[in-house]
Amino acid sequence: MRKKFAFWKSPETSLAVIAVIFGVLFLLITPPFQAEAEFQHFYRAFQISEGGLLAEKKIVDCYGHQFNPYLPSTTCVGGMLPQSILTTARKLKSNDIRYRPERKQNVQDILAVLNFPLSSDRRVFIRFPNAAIYSPISYFPQALGIATGRLFGFSPLLLIYIGRLFNLSLWTLLVCLAVKIAPLYKWLLFLLALSPMSLFQAASLSADAITNGLSFLLVALCLRAALDKKQPVAKTDIIAISVLSLLLSLSKAGYFPLLFVFFFIPLKKFAGKTQYFLSFLSVLLLSFAGTAAWSFLSRDIYVPLRTDAPNRLAYLLEQPANFLATLLNTFALYGFDYIEQFIGKLGWLDTKLPVWHVVSYAIILVAVALASHQKDVAVSRRQKAISATILLANSFLIFTLFYITWTPVGADAIQGIQGRYFIPLAPLFFLLLYNQTFDYTIKKPQLAAVCYSLFSSTLTAAVLWKRYYF
Repeated sequence: MRKKFAFWKSPETSLAVIAVIFGVLFLLITPPFQAEAEFQHFYRAFQISEGGLLAEKKIVDCYGHQFNPYLPSTTCVGGMLPQSILTTARKLKSNDIRYRPERKQNVQDILAVLNFPLSSDRRVFIRFPNAAIYSPISYFPQALGIATGRLFGFSPLLLIYIGRLFNLSLWTLLVCLAVKIAPLYKWLLFLLALSPMSLFQAASLSADAITNGLSFLLVALCLRAALDKKQPVAKTDIIAISVLSLLLSLSKAGYFPLLFVFFFIPLKKFAGKTQYFLSFLSVLLLSFAGTAAWSFLSRDIYVPLRTDAPNRLAYLLEQPANFLATLLNTFALYGFDYIEQFIGKLGWLDTKLPVWHVVSYAIILVAVALASHQKDVAVSRRQKAISATILLANSFLIFTLFYITWTPVGADAIQGIQGRYFIPLAPLFFLLLYNQTFDYTIKKPQLAAVCYSLFSSTLTAAVLWKRYYF
């Protein structure tokens, strides 16, 4: 007699089902350009879909949506794109909605541009300086979706939706694979991947989606190589770790410290010290070479957000105590904001989930982390120390970069940081809570995790619907 298959018993299957259903729901509910910086993400992805791997920097009449809509004879970074893209955004009144929760999206405005022709022959120079510096890796799925849509003559509006769909699809594949191969914390990774912010970003055109997926998969792969007692590390593992490290570095160079999760793997899994350090050196050099190559190619299009960044760096080095005080004050002022944004403060940070939802999700994550001990899987103090070191180093790097590039001189706190920037680091944080000292379990954790995720995703969809339409 055949056993009934319950999808909720398999974390990767449950993740795939919920991610696809609610991800598609999110991408349809959220109006075009209402994920943060989705204007720029769309422009860059469209440019890449046409083979424009590098953005352009020139003195030209240029257009945009954020801040000044038109700048005559100005040095702009972007590219020549169809004018219909700008027309679509303006007809949707995208700028009128963001940052104004009281304003709603008119459905008729969306329907009015549903079949608006792309007209690729009529072009203007559109600026997107922030997205221009990202390598094509960050926009591979979105660009692939847009290229596919252009083959079928899709309108700009439909190109946005198909770009979102391809982004969601690749992210789902990456996180499901991470959950499948992870030797521990499968249900924790499941919950982290399906947090409202994580799923919302995946269902948009954001470059964060592939970064989050690659980071989860890299951590899972290194943990499997480290904790699998039966198998030594194979060449295929090193190749896979090297490729993932390269892709992650090209996606967001700011997460470069994550490459050091390689050291989760103990020396005994290799033939000797020489093989161990040569393997890591290959991972490091490949990632460094890829990042250096892209930095060299894109050196002329980089526009610093602050012209005094070198002076800020010098000040930081000369006055480290002042920087530390600023850092501590930043946590005091924005600590809960980071948690709220990590769990889910959606749209242009103008769509808030109920506070009790944010708090409950955080509590669930901690509870699952503490209750997920496996008798046959031990995480050593050394591995936890490595996790803590990478977590602190990468967090410090993020705060330092934003201090140098975003924060005005004299500010009492570091500006520009959002909680979602810590999603790639989340598995390392919760690894520190892996409990091997006391027996604490949750009855039917699979069912509890799936039910809570379904509840959370349903509530998030309702919040999005209310925010944009009622």
